[in-house]
Amino acid sequence: MSTSPPSNGITNSPRRPSAASRATAPSVMTMNGHFAAVGDAPTKEQYEHGIQVIDDEKEYNPNLNVFLQQTGTAQAGFNYHLISVFGSQSTGKSTLLNYLFGTAFGVMSESERRQTTKGIWMSQNKRESDDGGAHKMAENILVMDVEGTDGRERGEDQDFERKSALFALATSEVLIINIWEHQVGLYQGANMGLLKTVFEVNLQLFLKDKQANPRSLLFFVIRDHIGTTPLSNLQQTLIQDLTKIWSSLSKPKGLEKSRIEDYFDFAFAALPHKILQPEKFEEEVLKLGTRFRAGHRVSKPDDSHTDQELEGGVFLPEYHRRIPADGFSVYAAGVWEQIVHNKDLDLPTQQELLAQFRCDEIAREVLVAFDVTISPLEEKQAEGTRLGNLIVIAELGISGLKARSDAVKAFEAEASRYHKGVYSRKRVELESKIDTRLKALYHGQLSAVHKAGVKSFSDAVGNAVKIGQKKGASYEFAEIVDKEKAKALETFEGEAKSLAVPGVPWANFKQQYKLFGKELDEVSARLRREEMRRLATRIERWVKSRLGESVGLEFNKLGSGRGGSGAPEEGTKPTEKDLWDRIWVLFTSTVKEAETRFLDRAQSFNASESEKEVGLWRLRRKSWAVLRVRIDEEVMEGNILLKLRENFEDKFRYDDAGVPRIWRPTDDIEGIYTKARESTLALIPLLSRFRLAESYAPPPLPDWIGHAPDAVVPDDEEDLTPIGGVDEEEGKSLEEEMTVLSEAKRQDLVVRFKKMADGVYVEAKRSAIGGVTQVPLYFWALMVALGWNEIVAVIRNPIYFIFLILAGV
Repeated sequence: MSTSPPSNGITNSPRRPSAASRATAPSVMTMNGHFAAVGDAPTKEQYEHGIQVIDDEKEYNPNLNVFLQQTGTAQAGFNYHLISVFGSQSTGKSTLLNYLFGTAFGVMSESERRQTTKGIWMSQNKRESDDGGAHKMAENILVMDVEGTDGRERGEDQDFERKSALFALATSEVLIINIWEHQVGLYQGANMGLLKTVFEVNLQLFLKDKQANPRSLLFFVIRDHIGTTPLSNLQQTLIQDLTKIWSSLSKPKGLEKSRIEDYFDFAFAALPHKILQPEKFEEEVLKLGTRFRAGHRVSKPDDSHTDQELEGGVFLPEYHRRIPADGFSVYAAGVWEQIVHNKDLDLPTQQELLAQFRCDEIAREVLVAFDVTISPLEEKQAEGTRLGNLIVIAELGISGLKARSDAVKAFEAEASRYHKGVYSRKRVELESKIDTRLKALYHGQLSAVHKAGVKSFSDAVGNAVKIGQKKGASYEFAEIVDKEKAKALETFEGEAKSLAVPGVPWANFKQQYKLFGKELDEVSARLRREEMRRLATRIERWVKSRLGESVGLEFNKLGSGRGGSGAPEEGTKPTEKDLWDRIWVLFTSTVKEAETRFLDRAQSFNASESEKEVGLWRLRRKSWAVLRVRIDEEVMEGNILLKLRENFEDKFRYDDAGVPRIWRPTDDIEGIYTKARESTLALIPLLSRFRLAESYAPPPLPDWIGHAPDAVVPDDEEDLTPIGGVDEEEGKSLEEEMTVLSEAKRQDLVVRFKKMADGVYVEAKRSAIGGVTQVPLYFWALMVALGWNEIVAVIRNPIYFIFLILAGV
């Protein structure tokens, strides 16, 4: 393979050194501008061969997620694997990775011995198995090249070594330990110090996650294996050394009896000398690459936890840290922040924090798509509410269901890979947010349907009643209400079902349906009351008409019965003293007939007994008010004075036979006048109070009207006139209620009547005296003197004379 051209000749640049030739080791250490180091602006070319995750100053690269996006790994979900390589400085770790995974990590030439890898670098596997079959390498393998240990650049400072080991262990599935064959059995040479660090941080790392007990694979790659010592012997030596190291560790409380096998599995591979056996080396590297695929555990022959129990590949499900690829950068940043600040690293907490962060992020993204569908509907509803014109959005059910389903599915697809508890909680929160908005929209729509349905019902009933009234035929109000109510309920149910979002608990509209039916009943009751009010008004007009005519006739009968204007033409002549008795009987019989009319019509309204009671109670009170108004009209000053004059004249101007009197000087004019006047004056006290002749007491008005029914509401009383003796709170007695003329009006009426009667008397007196007056003598002499010629002419004419004689006779 060709070597990538260097970007410049500087070997100590802070940029990541470039990869050497794929076929052979590089001869010089070079730089590759296609690596992205910390601080570089993100460009696609920089991520072609990898990224520096953490630099040698322990700074984390915030562009890691961009790298994962550019390489397509971020969309892999859990289908990715992370490998880290450890080893002493200048032992060929980067070279191994380059050959094994086709990466381009910088390597050191044989002519120089100094640090090449600084910090932690990451690249993606670019090699595939040649057979492309069952032994094909796993997809989306990420490789981390960790800065080597024992470097002279850091000297005694082992802080970065420990922190990088902790970071790698917290994120990686497989830890490749790169050692030389001749270092096996040595403490420093075999990286036993590094492994002790790994074990210590492992106990620290998973102390708070005892239940999960995550495992890792320590993959020992023994370099420059010449074959003298079998791999199995080298394997046993390494396991023994590792067991001793583990036993020597100071373990936390509760883990004193833990074994190394509780946390780690082991795998081993040997590679021939790269320089002396280059072809054999490349062949074995290719074979080694086929092991980096998914595998499973088989029954182990012993308790060694080695690769003898692994079948297929080295990637076991229990090694995976279960961090979705799109959240790995956030997780890694949180882990490194805890590590670099020397805080206790709690991986479960980090995973939960990551899950919270990513779930919130994903929720915001899906809500944006949700808003595209729902926000216009919300705005439409809000606009209708603002204008007072409630709009029914027919497509709410379908649109809401699709928007909700799409949002939840999108969230589930991305967020379900994270911590299950957090995911479940965040899903509930998302569904709650979505449902809160949909519920508000749905209930707003139900309210619109509710109000529209009530208005439509009210209008339909009103129109049906008007049509019935126009036709002049009797209509059944109860049937109209029942018919329109059934239509309204059916319409509401149909629209509510079309608006509902299936599958959510709040889409049950039974309660709203009941409320709608209840309001329809309330509207029905209101319409029935209004219709009964209209019925009552019509009957009140009928009562007013009947009473107006009948009461007027009774007052017209105040005449003496001697042929006056108020005297009946035939039948028994009514007495004046039982005027109020006749009016009371007439009034009660008229109201009784009105009550019968009211009850007959109210029956067709399906009115309740209480409503009927209220209607009858109102009818009696209204009828009494009509009677009082009619009586007050009759006893108005002009009317009552006219009635008294007629009564007086009937008695004064007509005799007992009803014949008009012609006054003569011999008639007892004064006696007749006095009798007629006193008889008429006796009517004034009678008219002053509404009293029955027999008991000389007011009629039983309170008992006749009755007490207010329990069903009476303030609206039923607001248009009623207070009645004395019935409404006690008015402070007006029954006696006061029955007072027709006050004392002052009585006195004034007496004075006015006497003046009027005196005038009639004087006129009669003059008429009698004027009928007998003598003609003066000088009048006769004057007539003879002036008419002598005419007298002579008549006497001389036989015809005129004879006619004159006949006329005189």
